[in-house]
Amino acid sequence: MNIVKRLDAMVRQNQDIIEYLRHAHYIGDYGMLVGSLDYAISRINTVILRLSQYPLLADEYFAELKSCHNSVRAFHKNMLRTETWPGFLRWYPEFRTHWIGRKQFPRIARLLARVENSVRDH
Repeated sequence: MNIVKRLDAMVRQNQDIIEYLRHAHYIGDYGMLVGSLDYAISRINTVILRLSQYPLLADEYFAELKSCHNSVRAFHKNMLRTETWPGFLRWYPEFRTHWIGRKQFPRIARLLARVENSVRDH
């Protein structure tokens, strides 16, 4: 499969997250999670845009981009679980969102910085 088509598929997978963010409520601590997801998805989409402009760089960064994309999808899935699961089970998706936000989301910012530097040097 062509690398540009893979990037296009990632953007299409992000559409449900973007739609969720349009209708999300920003109340209390939950607003911080929504904000983190918003920043992460915008960074992922920026990386995808830059790599689609430079397909040779896309091969180099695709594996890490895929890993970051999966982290964002897992974060979103656990946010939905936090909303829908009963109170006594919510500790697990809350723990997962906290862990992903603390350990995985900084990788997205570093990936964006590396891609921007590679594009600037290119």
